[in-house]
Amino acid sequence: MVAIMDSQSELPVPLGIYNLAAWELIMTLGPIPDYLREGIRKNFLAGLKGNRSLDTYELDLFQWFMKETEETWARMNSEEQKCIQGQIDSGVEVNDSGALVVEYYRKRMRASHVMHLASILEGAMKRECDRVTLVLAEQVLFKPSELKGDAWSARRAFLERHGKFCVPDNLWGPIRNLLAVRNALAHHGDDISTLMENEVQKLRKIPGVSVDNFELSIEVGFVDGACKAVRDVAEFLHAQINELIDRGISQKGIA
Repeated sequence: MVAIMDSQSELPVPLGIYNLAAWELIMTLGPIPDYLREGIRKNFLAGLKGNRSLDTYELDLFQWFMKETEETWARMNSEEQKCIQGQIDSGVEVNDSGALVVEYYRKRMRASHVMHLASILEGAMKRECDRVTLVLAEQVLFKPSELKGDAWSARRAFLERHGKFCVPDNLWGPIRNLLAVRNALAHHGDDISTLMENEVQKLRKIPGVSVDNFELSIEVGFVDGACKAVRDVAEFLHAQINELIDRGISQKGIA
């Protein structure tokens, strides 16, 4: 057992009961050498490159789930149409209340897909911002939360400014459409009568989205395209921040 002498009792006392100050009395360490400090830093930065902003199968699982919900809706709709046709053939009064349930399921599932995709992108962009903060440390000029606008736009501005790149419009255009639909759903639901006319016109121009009698309708093709857009943007941002990390490792153009 390692022990030191107690100054008052002159008895050996186990070193473990003393705080860190006791260690400092025994051994004083100098500063970490620059070559070790730099090596540790470079190893840390290299490890950051493998930190993915999206879970490996996150969007694959989403696409699987979307496919399952669409197939479920198709089966429900087919059964309901058979039921309605049977009533027509029998000459009885048609009860099509089941069709309302089927349509409600379709609308709710597609709306939830849009909301979830926007949330996935928001989380991915946050994680890329976190990587930038770890790389630049005190060189970070501002936080995304200090910027005006929605979370996606603020994080985009943060990443572009500190990473010294611009997200191409062909990548961000579909995201802009996704967020427009997401905002309409989040703030107005299916009834978008409270939207400004110019906002409604913008929604009408989005492929796979229709507005009839101030009701928003989403085609499955829009959701599928939005999923691809989220993946493309996330991969682009990850590659750009990895380039920033490489510059940090080589100490070239990081500031």
